[in-house]
Amino acid sequence: MIEQKHDFNRLTKIAFFTALAISIYILEMLIPKPFPFVKVGFANIIILILLASNGAKIAFLVTIGKTIMGGFLTGTIFTPTTIISLTSGIIALFVMSIVFKTKISFSFIGVSILGAIAHNFTQILVVRILLIKENSIFYLTPILIILGIITGIITGYLAILFYEKNKLSLE
Repeated sequence: MIEQKHDFNRLTKIAFFTALAISIYILEMLIPKPFPFVKVGFANIIILILLASNGAKIAFLVTIGKTIMGGFLTGTIFTPTTIISLTSGIIALFVMSIVFKTKISFSFIGVSILGAIAHNFTQILVVRILLIKENSIFYLTPILIILGIITGIITGYLAILFYEKNKLSLE
């Protein structure tokens, strides 16, 4: 009985963090962008904090939920946008989880920058495979690395602020 209650509480918290990430994802769509493919990725603050406090499994579930439900709610579920976002999110999460496990101590900002760069590079690869059959798409790589550094710093810094104030945990 106690284990069932613990499982229910854990599931409720996962649902809460998924809903929070989806809400942030949708709200970010209202922010004007200089280019259609550029966004900060504020919902990844939740992913980064969950990865640090609860591990890759929970962060993975929230990443999948955020991307699929976000795509559903924004009407992009059956478009390449969702495939690109899902693939990039999973690869970025994989990179960040490896970085968290290394013996080198990376800050949230460092982990976030590496995740953002991995996300952006994966987007270019998936776009190359699915949409643009030209290698010239890779000319965007330096720009997307710079954008990854900038957005990684922003999301990493905000993750530090929220993590220190809230200590988000599923326990």
